[in-house]
Amino acid sequence: MNRQAIRVVAIATPILLLASTSTIFVKASQRQGNEIGYLTGFSFYWLFWCLLVPWLMVQKQGFASLLIDRRPLFSRENWLAALLWGIVTIVALFMYGKDFVAAPPDLILLALPLAIINGVCEELLWRGLYVRVFPTNPWLGIIYPAVGFAVWHFVPQIVYPAEDVSGFVLSTLFLGLVYGFIAYRTGSAKWTAISHSINGAIALAAPLAQIIISVGKSLMI
Repeated sequence: MNRQAIRVVAIATPILLLASTSTIFVKASQRQGNEIGYLTGFSFYWLFWCLLVPWLMVQKQGFASLLIDRRPLFSRENWLAALLWGIVTIVALFMYGKDFVAAPPDLILLALPLAIINGVCEELLWRGLYVRVFPTNPWLGIIYPAVGFAVWHFVPQIVYPAEDVSGFVLSTLFLGLVYGFIAYRTGSAKWTAISHSINGAIALAAPLAQIIISVGKSLMI
């Protein structure tokens, strides 16, 4: 795939992703029930859009190249990106720390790998791919994928809506912009994947972990 084709696919990806994942979430929940349908939707999102699509577009450089810094985060030139990274990572401790400490061990043990899977997969797509394809264009390297990332968060809420749907999506837009800036400054998704995974683990990978536990208990009955 040549450079121009890669750029076209990258620009089309959020639109195609939203159309396909919303269809999968709706159809799967109707046929399999909300819990299994929700997990099916996320599996499709992770495997196809977050892993396969970026891999197809960066085959020559190698998949892991999206996680290799081109410029160090903790350096004088990247002081603002490093500061923002520390802030968004620490904020999760204040927001979800008490719930994490009080959570049952089985929920914590399940949330940890789920948070890593989701954090790494999403950052490979929404940050790593876009800063690699558009390394000198902040509109397409930061803002465009941040908007796509935020709007995507409406899709799972078709099945399990948050208490404040719009507020939740707006918070993901802010996070996407911050993560986008960090990835843009470092040229990779390494540090955003780490932060995203930490935040997801502290938030107990909600509601994915709870749904998996619920499905497991129902299968044991």
